[in-house]
Amino acid sequence: MNSAPPKPQRNRKQFLLLLAIFILPVVTAYAVYFLFPGLRPTGTTNYGQLLPQARPLPALELRDAAGKPAEAGLFKGKWSMVYVGPADCAEICQTEIHLSRQVRTALALNARRLQRIYIAPDAPALAAATALFAAEHPDLLLLTDAGTPGSRAADFFQPAPADALYLVDPRGYWFMFYPPQADQAADFKGIGKDLKKLLNQSQVD
Repeated sequence: MNSAPPKPQRNRKQFLLLLAIFILPVVTAYAVYFLFPGLRPTGTTNYGQLLPQARPLPALELRDAAGKPAEAGLFKGKWSMVYVGPADCAEICQTEIHLSRQVRTALALNARRLQRIYIAPDAPALAAATALFAAEHPDLLLLTDAGTPGSRAADFFQPAPADALYLVDPRGYWFMFYPPQADQAADFKGIGKDLKKLLNQSQVD
């Protein structure tokens, strides 16, 4: 004799139980996030300061020492560590450039995926920076900002502090920066940790 089919009431209870198993965690998370904001996680694992929203770089008018425009896709396809230099690259400026070199070197085989870019405010400042860095920093791309006031690199990288190192992703979006710190060892360790994590997660070779 064939057994009797399951009762509809039993099937309904099983269905409601399964539904509760899948829905309850979502409802709980929603309630905690919106009804109890004090319970939201506030800690971050990054060392650098994240922007509230990543910002695409505008078409900056950058030129090299010969006056030639920088390549159109300069900020595409690679991670970029950008430093907007002052008219006179003094101690803090030089320290940040040396720090960026140490961080890039520590990436070992991944160093090729990160480019360092120095943007001088004018041609004389570029000439001075070239004399200062060219020999010891052959990988440092030295450029001058030939844009009009209001559309220059210094105008875009705001409100980050002066002498910060700006991190731009391979799509050309500025999303993080590193203000200058007195503890260079902490900077080296923290920035290096951020970059290794980003490069490991990135799909861009």
